[in-house]
Amino acid sequence: MPFRSPAFSTNLVDMVMRIPENLAPENYPLAWLADSWEGGGVLEYENVPAAAYLQELHIDNADGGPYLRFSSEIWLAKEPAGAVDKENPGYFTYKNLTKERLWSSATGYLRVNPELPEQEGGARVVEAMVATPSGNAQVWVGLIRGPQLQLATDAIARSRAGAELNAAKIMAGSVQSDLFYAYDMEAFGYEMRSYLAGRLSRAQVDFADEK
Repeated sequence: MPFRSPAFSTNLVDMVMRIPENLAPENYPLAWLADSWEGGGVLEYENVPAAAYLQELHIDNADGGPYLRFSSEIWLAKEPAGAVDKENPGYFTYKNLTKERLWSSATGYLRVNPELPEQEGGARVVEAMVATPSGNAQVWVGLIRGPQLQLATDAIARSRAGAELNAAKIMAGSVQSDLFYAYDMEAFGYEMRSYLAGRLSRAQVDFADEK
C-alpha cells in the first residue's frame, strides 16, 4: 500500500507531539492527533451548494484502551462560503463564524494495526470505526507517516433508511500546528468528488496575543 502524500505536505512543519497518558506504544504515531480541535471550512457537493461550516473535533485516550476515540460535530454557518479564508488559522475561522444548525456528527475509534509491520517509508497501517446518526457505520483503513494521514472506507453498512454512502476518503496533515484535511465521497448516486475542506486549530491554545 504506497503512501501518497497530501498536496500540502511540502509545508508540513511545527508538528506538536504530545503523548497522551497510557497511550499504547503502537499508537504513538497517532499521538499528534490527540487533542480538542476547533475550526471550519467549506462544504460542497453535487446536490449541496457551497456553504461555510464550523467544526469541533475531540480525539483522546481517556479510557486507556489500545486506541484513540473521537467525536466530530459540524455546524452550518450563518455566513456565506466566501467568509472562509483558507489562509487563516482554524481558530480564526471558528471565532469569526456563527453556528446556524448542526449539519453532521460522528463518533468512533482509531488505532494503528498492531499486527502489521511498518510499511514503505516508515508508514503504519491505521484502522478506524465510525458511526453516524444518519444511519451508517464505516470501517476505514489507511496509512499514517509522521504528520500525514490518509484513510479510505473499506466497508460501509447502512440501515434501511440510512443515508447513501458508497465510498469516502480523507487526506490530512499537520501544517504550522493546524490540522488540514480534505474529505471526498461517492454518495447519493454521484461519483467520488470533494465534499469537505477544512482547517482546525488546537482548542486549548491561547491565541489572545495574536488578535
